[in-house]
Amino acid sequence: MENKKTKEKDSLTAIRHHVKGPVYILKGYLDALLSGDLGDLSEKQKKYAVACMDNANRMSHIIERLLSVVEIEDGKYEIKKEKTDIVKVAERVVKNNLPLARASNTKIFFKTAESTIFVLTDTEKIATSFGSFITNAIKYKGPKEGEVVVEIKKKGEDVVCSVKDNGIGVSEKEKRKVFDKFYRGEKAVEIDPNTLGLDLYMSKAVIEASGGETWAEKNEGEGSTFYFTLPLYNQQ
Repeated sequence: MENKKTKEKDSLTAIRHHVKGPVYILKGYLDALLSGDLGDLSEKQKKYAVACMDNANRMSHIIERLLSVVEIEDGKYEIKKEKTDIVKVAERVVKNNLPLARASNTKIFFKTAESTIFVLTDTEKIATSFGSFITNAIKYKGPKEGEVVVEIKKKGEDVVCSVKDNGIGVSEKEKRKVFDKFYRGEKAVEIDPNTLGLDLYMSKAVIEASGGETWAEKNEGEGSTFYFTLPLYNQQ
């Protein structure tokens, strides 16, 4: 097992040195082409260059995610802890996901009895993590109209954040694996075969580094609910 992990880390470290640089250079050339500095492009040439840039950006995103995996496994993943209003973060993330929800025939509801709840976490990384829960709920809604309920509430010394959907759901077996690196359920792969399966793994890393926990539950009717907790901010 240790041998396998060592080889995996070596492979991901190689990505850092041999793939990130060339992709950066490729994007530079494409930027020069699309800017017109090297001459005007025909509409067909521009279409091809834009497609290349889109894929270069996607590759760059994948590389960054894989490098973050290396940092997590090496214990070097940095979390910039700061006083963060998780209610404002949730409101921002829900708003950012509204265009995707409309395009996917999905309604989003946000529920909380609190106007402000402070936690100690990395503001931008927790926003990305929260966004992953919501985006997945929209993406994996299935063929019918989607409904996503985002809720935040205090419980003891923690804040509990949940994202409930009426989508394809997770089985009892899958709910124990959905936060594992590269794991993807069978139904999820059918809907989107191109995702790496790192978003929830990364989200879990951010939340746990902030002192919280993550888990998923299958709803009684349909769909699933993803939860995470964070400790309430204590000024003392």
